[in-house]
Amino acid sequence: MKIGIYIAIAIILLAFFLILPKKKKTRIFGVSLVCAAILCELFIFNFHSFHLIFGNYEPITLNAASENVTVNGEGEKISVEINGLSRPVGTLYLKCDMSDDLKSQTSGTPYVNVLVDAKDSTQQANYRSSVAEGRLIRDDEGSSYIVINLSGNATDIRLRMTAKADHRFSFDSVTLNKAIPVQCSPLRLLLIVGAISAIYALASFPSMLADYGKQKKRVLVISTVITVVLVFCAGALTSAYVYNNAETAFESFELTSGNQITQELVDAFEAGQVELLDKPSEELLNLDNPYDWSERSSKKISCKWDHLLFDGKYYSYYGIAPVILIFLPYHLLTGFYFPTTWAVLLFGALGIVFMTFAYLTFCDLFCKKIPVNMVLSGLVICQISSGVWYNFCSPLFYEIAQTSGFCFTCAGLWLILRSGVIGDGKIKPASLVLSSVCLSLAVLCRPTLALYCVVALIFIAFGLVKKINAERVASASRKTMKKSIACYLCAALIPFAVIGGIQMLYNYARFGNPLDFGIQYSLTINDFTRSQYHTDLAAIGFHNFLFAFPQVKTEFPFVFSNFSDMGLNGYYFIANRNAIGLFWRALPCLAYFAAIPAYKALQKKERLPAILLVASTCVLVPLIIIFSIWESGYGVRYCTDFAWQFILGALGIIFLLYARRANSQTKKLAQYFIIISLAVAVISNFALIYDYLSKTKYLESSYLSFERIFEFWR
Repeated sequence: MKIGIYIAIAIILLAFFLILPKKKKTRIFGVSLVCAAILCELFIFNFHSFHLIFGNYEPITLNAASENVTVNGEGEKISVEINGLSRPVGTLYLKCDMSDDLKSQTSGTPYVNVLVDAKDSTQQANYRSSVAEGRLIRDDEGSSYIVINLSGNATDIRLRMTAKADHRFSFDSVTLNKAIPVQCSPLRLLLIVGAISAIYALASFPSMLADYGKQKKRVLVISTVITVVLVFCAGALTSAYVYNNAETAFESFELTSGNQITQELVDAFEAGQVELLDKPSEELLNLDNPYDWSERSSKKISCKWDHLLFDGKYYSYYGIAPVILIFLPYHLLTGFYFPTTWAVLLFGALGIVFMTFAYLTFCDLFCKKIPVNMVLSGLVICQISSGVWYNFCSPLFYEIAQTSGFCFTCAGLWLILRSGVIGDGKIKPASLVLSSVCLSLAVLCRPTLALYCVVALIFIAFGLVKKINAERVASASRKTMKKSIACYLCAALIPFAVIGGIQMLYNYARFGNPLDFGIQYSLTINDFTRSQYHTDLAAIGFHNFLFAFPQVKTEFPFVFSNFSDMGLNGYYFIANRNAIGLFWRALPCLAYFAAIPAYKALQKKERLPAILLVASTCVLVPLIIIFSIWESGYGVRYCTDFAWQFILGALGIIFLLYARRANSQTKKLAQYFIIISLAVAVISNFALIYDYLSKTKYLESSYLSFERIFEFWR
């Protein structure tokens, strides 16, 4: 197996050299990079393999039956004492028998945590506690070695070993001073070569330094590859979740039950009603305040969690677009319920594709003189920082609403940019109609996204002015002009009226008010009917979504969340504590502090459109969304609603200043800044996503072994 991996690596590296440009400088860099990466593998990442070279370390193997070994405890906690050594000790090689007899099949892979206490020449009366530590992972040979740094001869060593509560193990043997074998990681080698090569290419290849307007086809090809890779990553995250939860891809499409969106709304609609089929219990309805979680809990009265209770009936708060488009037709055709996991992947992957389309259309309009390296870096920063990735890590019914809204918002913004309502060229009615349809459907997925429909009306207004001016230039008759304008307004507004009307009728049928979405009637941990607004609560969201500075540590993944409740005095729901502000995981957002110079760089006739269109879409709406979720609390996945739009606005400022204000030296610095921002975005967002993953159950050993590849000093 290992031989096959190394052959594959050799083939990949050969292909790497073949696709390198023929310039001598690039060839020299490529050869030097591969040689340096191999040397790092051999001597830096394996430096523990040379630990025993400079010393008189004699190997010896001791087991539980050895006369100077005492084993205490059994099962989940064992202590091993080794006395009377009087020899240098540099490494410990531990062998334990980890039982497969678990109390739960999903309790994770067996591993044993080890703390090493020792007496050496500097301290002989008592053990020096926790001088070394390790984690023995079943089926991971490298984890059996523990490096220990003592002074002079070790006299006694104590091993304190513990397993998880539902695992049992037994001590087999320990070998002192066994040399650690050299273990090269193909993955680590490829990551180093690939990452540095990508940065070098972005910073130096002539095709990357050329203007976007002259390299559109090349950028389209590269963007397509990037998007395909990102969709593949989304599928990998989803597959990991499926495997870790003992699901199978094909069986999940034959579900006979589902959740609030995939089953309960489907069953209700098939029965011709908007309330859910399940009925609230009399005990729940007889409570003084059924929305008070503490009252329900104290009286041990159950309810349908996160459902709406209104007028003695259960309803769903979540949008009906996914139900109408996928879940209901699928159930009618097959009799089964469509799986949540794959619905999240479907909507999320489509959203990733549409975001690429939207970004490239934005570049077609405004970035023709921007270098390719900045355009491509900006695309990856927007994609990796979008927040949609958290939905793939834990695809529940909440995530259906999130990803479907993300999908239709990305599609809607792409189509409205493509429609020609701004910029040069004729207006495309088909794109305008589809844009209105998609943005309207986004509201039927997630009501918060109605703000983008308001923004769309501003785009439509600019398109109307453009349409009128075009008709005047063409010297159209008054009748022709009226007809043309009427057709334009119908194409732009009828989808909003029809689909928005469906939502309003749905609201009225449930709550007697077309503008009431019903969130206040939620049966959840907080009583939304009586919760009060406090500015302190809104500030928590602003801090953590935008400004939270990352922590850097020596353990994988090295960059960590820095969530803060800001010394909260009051109640605020915290779904998770994953927080690195957009200003740090997407460094181009810092460009907002240069908004005034960017504004001055615009011509006077450009300033009003920039404020009304860009500022509203990329700044005002994201800030309103962050403000509006104070009641729901903090969850990192909420940034799916606004993150990439916020980043796109900042990139627009950078691109504008680059094209109109920067000299040659400043332009070079701007390119380096964007490339560095790309590296920071990939590292910090990967760290947040990795931290968000559930790393227990069946894949636990894989995650632990993966971490060891990068924590090579342990």
